[in-house]
Amino acid sequence: MKKLLCLALAAVMVLSMCACSSDKGGDADGDGYKDEIIFCQGSDLTTLDPTYSSQERAYSLYRQIFEPLVAYDTDLNLVPCLATEWSWSEDNTDLSFTLREGVTFHDGSAFTGEDVAYTMDVADSYGKFGGTYESTEVVDDTHVIIHLNAPNPSVIYTLTSPEMSIVPSDVHSADPDAFKFAPVGTGPYKFSTYEEGSYYTVERYDDYWGEKPKTQKITLKIVPEASQRTILLQTGEVDVAYEVPLSDIDSLTSSGDYEVLTCPSMKMVFMEFNCASEGPLGNSLVRQAIACAIDKNVIVDNLLYGYGTAADCFIPTTAHDYMETEFNTYNLDLAKQYMKEAGYEDGFSFTLWVNTNQTYQEIASVIADQLAEINIDVNIVVQDDNTSFTLIEARDPSFEAILDFWQTCSGHADYAFRGALLSTATGNFSLYNNPDFDATYYEYASTPEGPERDALLAELYGYLTKDTPSVVLYNEVKYVAVRSDLEGLELSQIGAHYYGNAYIAE
Repeated sequence: MKKLLCLALAAVMVLSMCACSSDKGGDADGDGYKDEIIFCQGSDLTTLDPTYSSQERAYSLYRQIFEPLVAYDTDLNLVPCLATEWSWSEDNTDLSFTLREGVTFHDGSAFTGEDVAYTMDVADSYGKFGGTYESTEVVDDTHVIIHLNAPNPSVIYTLTSPEMSIVPSDVHSADPDAFKFAPVGTGPYKFSTYEEGSYYTVERYDDYWGEKPKTQKITLKIVPEASQRTILLQTGEVDVAYEVPLSDIDSLTSSGDYEVLTCPSMKMVFMEFNCASEGPLGNSLVRQAIACAIDKNVIVDNLLYGYGTAADCFIPTTAHDYMETEFNTYNLDLAKQYMKEAGYEDGFSFTLWVNTNQTYQEIASVIADQLAEINIDVNIVVQDDNTSFTLIEARDPSFEAILDFWQTCSGHADYAFRGALLSTATGNFSLYNNPDFDATYYEYASTPEGPERDALLAELYGYLTKDTPSVVLYNEVKYVAVRSDLEGLELSQIGAHYYGNAYIAE
């Protein structure tokens, strides 16, 4: 049996649940299968509310608990999930959906159009529609219409992303804060128990509308130390380990007891700057100098063991509306020229935050060595992501730069533009604020596909080169280490790995 279904697009995180039969067939009693699959990762969760957060660390649980309206297949075609049919109006401002019947949330309540309307309103409050959302009309329990104030061709792609998963309106609106760790969805697993900083468990939902999983429970364990995750896999305490040290892979696979599963990724790893800084990093010439001083191939060739590709663009090459553009590539002479023009020829120092990921720490050290060539002294500070992003969101002045990543979860460039680069974006941790970029984006988002939209797209890419709010380093390859008798785990390009078909025979 093929062990891995490599999903062809980031947003296909939702595909398996949506593509399964609505017949409740299959062995749901767990006879002959291990009762629980345990996987471990390094970072703890801050929420399990998909409408609030798009953090990868939570995706593998979102993936089991929630579902969106539509998804992708492996040929990048949209396929049904909680919606069975959809159509655009002639002017591309109204998007109509027929909803799947017989679907219930984990609390037993029926899934209806009211839940869709509520979820869309919440998503819009976080800027997920790029300013073109007007309202969602509930025609009846199984029909809704999303109304836009202008054409926005990328909206249908947006609906495939994790944060567009449908939540029950009554439960979520009653207490959004409580929902963060008491989530209720329509997926094949329902949330069970957790201990913050330690573990999170979901259990099979026996009234799921699709095919029931073979495995009764899935548990996520939080294990911050990368080498410890390898050890737990080897001792049998976990069945799947995320982000094991790349240097451990050969020893794991050589034994025959473990395998490393891989798939392409929508994840771009980059160094993100505080563009609002009053110091040197607030100067776009300095940021361009840094971009030109980093030889990304050194990082890829020496630290990634083949699990990444050097990249310059914030948008993955496989995403819709990716465009070939001239970026600031490695050129030490040009880097020194930019530093001189910016008035920092003699250099300066800044602090780079990096999380506990061992590879990231090694990358930070390489960056520090390379930036010394243009008289920049990098102070590396290792701290957990929760600490870093809490400080960034509070606009703490101690934030200067962070080694971070972005995933284009909808498979469309629009997701990155509105999610991480607009001045109002909730994911704009670089504090990038260019009114011209914002104005161009809104015009792009509301322009039908064609030459005019393509010209606006080119302008957006041009701003990214000139302003350099971040330095993209590489496009990651997704990988997880598993025990060799694990079957059916489906990897996702955004890290939302699906356990609905995973099992271990006993």
